[in-house]
Amino acid sequence: MTTYVTLIKFTSSGPDSITDFGTAWQAAAQSINALGIKTVGAYGLLGPYDMMIIYEAPDQKSAAKLPLTLAFLEQGMKTETWTTIPLDEFVKLPQQLLCEWPPRPPRS
Repeated sequence: MTTYVTLIKFTSSGPDSITDFGTAWQAAAQSINALGIKTVGAYGLLGPYDMMIIYEAPDQKSAAKLPLTLAFLEQGMKTETWTTIPLDEFVKLPQQLLCEWPPRPPRS
């Protein structure tokens, strides 16, 4: 399973009131779980995004179902989804490179 992060911005065409959002989120969470996507965490944010959902999915096509479900259930959201790489794997990537950039001058 790969971990994904979807960031959400509310738009002006969002829920009629903030109290409607809780009900909408409960419905979305049930729909997401029914897709076989495991929600790791969901957070309200202060900053350029309003909400973040961290979840696991078996592949990209499955992961794409989460933002599509949110867009279908709630038109007042814009989403951005990222794939994650665990840090212990990420730090090993430079060792796997076949080239070096910028090239180093030959040693004399």
